[in-house]
Order: sequence, then structure tokens, then C-alpha cells
Amino acid sequence: MAFDLTPKDPNEPIQELAGASLAEVLTQLAEAIAEGQARLDLSSAQVVQELAQTQVDIVPSIRQIIREDGTVEFQQAEPVRVSLLDLGILPTFLAFSEATAEVAMDLKVVENVTQSSGNTNKRKSLFAATQSLRTERRLNRDVSVHTKLTAKLVPVPVPARLQPIITVEDQREGGGV
Repeated sequence: MAFDLTPKDPNEPIQELAGASLAEVLTQLAEAIAEGQARLDLSSAQVVQELAQTQVDIVPSIRQIIREDGTVEFQQAEPVRVSLLDLGILPTFLAFSEATAEVAMDLKVVENVTQSSGNTNKRKSLFAATQSLRTERRLNRDVSVHTKLTAKLVPVPVPARLQPIITVEDQREGGGV
């Protein structure tokens, strides 16, 4: 399943459901974490592009010459234009190492009855509801309801194929690879 990773409009109207199957609630929690990871990965990829496009001038070498009379002279090589990625500046890649979601809700066992061709099919499932808990809170009754999401992010190594292999070729006399 592909995620829509475009930013959400906070002013977009939404409709709250009175409840949903517990399986659907758990699936949506897991998908929300997966979507968060995909957004982190996309963000790191965008940083790689920006680092590759941002160019700076650097002086690759400075030669210090001490003359016989003790005077010191510095000679700089011509500046070279390189990207920040060329300089070895890499983005931080993050991954959820663990995610815990605690959601308070009423759970009900519901039975779905369907009729087809004279047969009656009954299917029981767990149903998660929040509407009765919200009513209790509105009436200022002591109801311990909370939602808690804890996520631990850790840096992970840069993907091996992203890290460039740097080789130096010295074409001066006596130099080597």
C-alpha cells in the first residue's frame, strides 16, 4: 500500500466515527507509524538533494614556505567549487526503534448478521468505541481516559550506496593511487 506523503491540510474537514473494529484501529495505528517512517525517509532524501545542490568554494591546499632568512610565505591553491555532499556532509537518517501506542476506548463484542440465499451468517468481532467515554467526560464524571503515543527515534547508518567511494589519483611523479 502506497502512502500519500503530501502534507495534510489542518483546515480540511474531517468526520469523527463513533467507533470502528478493533482490527481497523490497530491497523491504522500501525500504518500511521509506517507513514511517519516513510516521511522521515523522504525528508532525508530531500536533504541529500539539497546537500548535493549547495555549492561552496574551498581552498584544497595551502603551502607554507619557510625561506632561508626565516621569513614565512603562504601559497594557496586556486579555490575549487564543490557540493556539501562532496565534502562529506551527510544527512542524518532516523528510524523508529520502538513505538508504543496506548489508547483508551470501550471495547464491545458485536455480532454482524447477514442474510443471503435463505442462510443466516453471524460473525462476531471486537468493536472499539469512544463516544460513550466522551459523553462521560462532558458530564464531568470521573473517567480515566487517555491517549499516549511514545516513539523513540534513533540515527541509523547512511545507506551504503549513498556514501561515495573516494579515491585519490596522484598523477605527480612518484605518486600513486
